[in-house]
Order: sequence, then C-alpha cells, then structure tokens
Amino acid sequence: MDELGQILREARENKGLTLEEVQAETRIHARFLTALEKGDYAVLPTPVHVRGFLRNYARFLGLDPQPLLARY
Repeated sequence: MDELGQILREARENKGLTLEEVQAETRIHARFLTALEKGDYAVLPTPVHVRGFLRNYARFLGLDPQPLLARY
C-alpha cells in the first residue's frame, strides 16, 4: 500500500465507512476505491479518471484533494 492509499483508507475507516457505502455516495465503483487505497493504479482507467476519482473521494472524506493529487 502506498502512502496516498493509506491516507484514504485511514480517513474512510476513521469515519466508520465501508467501501460499499462510499461507492453508493460517490458513484466510484468499489473495485476502483480498493485499487486507490492499495495504490494499484494499473487496474484503474486513464490518469484523468484517477485524478477525478482521487478528487471526489478526498472531498467525500473531508480531505483537501490538492495535496493528495500532488502525491499522485
């Protein structure tokens, strides 16, 4: 797991959310959320999509997306 993924996973877990709950709210498929949290970018679509997923996921978790996007 990379540092970016760890930040996302810890923020989600601290809020007591499951991947399925996040999927329902963000409309990002759970397999993509899992890949983001594991840092497994090879299974994700284009970099443009990944940046959009990161931005939406971070905002949903109450995180500032800019520092996370800079890490990607």
